[in-house]
Amino acid sequence: MPKSLVRSLTGRRDFELVFKEGVSLASQHLVIYARLNQLNFHRLGLSVSRKLGNAVLRNRIKRLLKESVRKVLEEIPLSSDFVIIARKSSAKGELDDFIRDIRRFLQTMTKPKAGISSL
Repeated sequence: MPKSLVRSLTGRRDFELVFKEGVSLASQHLVIYARLNQLNFHRLGLSVSRKLGNAVLRNRIKRLLKESVRKVLEEIPLSSDFVIIARKSSAKGELDDFIRDIRRFLQTMTKPKAGISSL
């Protein structure tokens, strides 16, 4: 799989499958869901509510989340679908905060017991 190949997760059905069959973890800034896919690339879906602020702030959060995912997903070989939901506190979050949260999620979810690797 080429490095940093992340595409958009589109379609209601794809999101619903990740929510229904995936694993999740909540942190201070994010709620992350993941599910293995049969593709040769990762897919990412973002949810940043209008309640977080104006369009400029929401787009900033999306850019930071995409960059965080791009940096972290190079470390895992399994192709997965991810849905990341930004919480209110993410408006004050920085790139390092998001990278830390995503890494912690991946470490937790790739453990053999109930993680993403056992799906």
